[in-house]
Amino acid sequence: MSSESFSRRQFLRDLSRQLTTASGLNFAYALANHFDFALAKEEFLSSKTGYKIAPWTGDDFTTGHKLRNHELPEFPKNVERDVEFVIIGGGMAGLASAYYLQNHNFLLLEQYDALGGQSRGSSYKGIGYSYGAAYINSSDGLMGALLADLKLTPTKLPPTKNSWRWENSWSPGLEGKNKVYTELKMLLSNCEPIWKQMNSGFALPLENQHLLKLDSIPFQEYMKGFTGAFTALIDAYLKASLCGGVDVVSALGAISTLEDLVQPTYVFQGGNQALAKAMANKIQGERCAQGFVWSVESGTNGKTFVTYSGEDQKLHKVSCRHVIVTAPPMVAARIMRNIPDPEKANLLSFKYGSYLVANVLMKQKKFAGAYDNFVTPPYSFADIVVAETPYIAQKKYSPSMGSVLTLYQPYAPSSEGRSVLMQGDRTALANSLVGQLVKLIGPIEKDIETVVLTRWGHAMAVTKPGFFARISKLNRTANSGYTLAHCSTQGIPCAESAIAAARLAANRALGKTERS
Repeated sequence: MSSESFSRRQFLRDLSRQLTTASGLNFAYALANHFDFALAKEEFLSSKTGYKIAPWTGDDFTTGHKLRNHELPEFPKNVERDVEFVIIGGGMAGLASAYYLQNHNFLLLEQYDALGGQSRGSSYKGIGYSYGAAYINSSDGLMGALLADLKLTPTKLPPTKNSWRWENSWSPGLEGKNKVYTELKMLLSNCEPIWKQMNSGFALPLENQHLLKLDSIPFQEYMKGFTGAFTALIDAYLKASLCGGVDVVSALGAISTLEDLVQPTYVFQGGNQALAKAMANKIQGERCAQGFVWSVESGTNGKTFVTYSGEDQKLHKVSCRHVIVTAPPMVAARIMRNIPDPEKANLLSFKYGSYLVANVLMKQKKFAGAYDNFVTPPYSFADIVVAETPYIAQKKYSPSMGSVLTLYQPYAPSSEGRSVLMQGDRTALANSLVGQLVKLIGPIEKDIETVVLTRWGHAMAVTKPGFFARISKLNRTANSGYTLAHCSTQGIPCAESAIAAARLAANRALGKTERS
């Protein structure tokens, strides 16, 4: 790739030259036994082949669906306290917002009893694994400054970081002799001029007419001329990355994401939970509270009011001068009480894909694949991540640690996936995934100790045609009382987007120019 080429991630990195950083405060933070809130409420199940099936981690839909259905409690009238800022959501963007505002009086509200959002995780015999986000693609710029302050050093993976299931064998990396590499080289060559047109990434609002055209069409139109087998492989890659295949995501979203193949990949031991936990350790404890937000309402005298139900099951009302909403735009639309109807309609215009993530905890290492391994139907999952990879790379792995294989099974928007996840049949889902894994890599049932299932009901704003145009419109909407800082507001959902969104939101909350 030309040295003059700029990626969407470089845009996020370039922000660091204009955005300020801050020093931290200490806060003792730990995930209880590295497990999610649900572990204390459910029991382990046993499969027909003897391995255990852990309780659900990830999303709990109960309270959120009450908000969706307008089953609202009676809100308190009196304000309990006043703070400078309220941050809604304790995922990557929420933690980063708190990190950038750590010298101020803020209140961070997270629905669950563990911070991190989709960057939560757990561990098995010393191998940390992720419930969701597992890697980053940048170690400089905004991310680099953050990593330096947090004293984190991720492992940079080699070019063979990915592997493709092609004609019943694995093809690692981007170069080789079989047909998959011929088509892959052709596709990436077609994408390179468009990466250059992106210049500094998606500097929203998007105004380049060629890029707007690519935003308006599905990627399958761009894949004409490629074989069906190769298209199916790219379809799996896009589903794993964007929760939508070639017929769902826009050409612009797909081409942007494909640049990850030629960009570096950096991995923390345990996935992105390492980054989330390190940021949480920079925040004072009393400023982080478990709470489900029901309402955000702009008032008089520059005050905004936030109503939430706390860990004590009581309703609380606080006032602040600015709210940072890191929840998806759809959720923001439901909790913002007095925004204009056109603004609310735009927030509700995005579609969301869901995910099932299965961490297969194995007593022995049986799969010698790359870090991320992509497969096509008939497999229902799109890829397999090998969690012990960074430990092996840093020579901190021993055979006694076993292995953790993380399977990502995405569901497209408006599919049956969300209802399947709500039904929550752990035994059926675990047995199906393990059965497919056995067909793919051999008899491993006796080596499996536990399957940990994670459900994400609205995991990702899918980059369907028109996505970037809608994001541009959303970002042009100005409001003095709140800022949307979900990662999707910076384009492709990723950790770098979450950090950039948080930095911009913190600056806006402080009354600075967005990139000052």
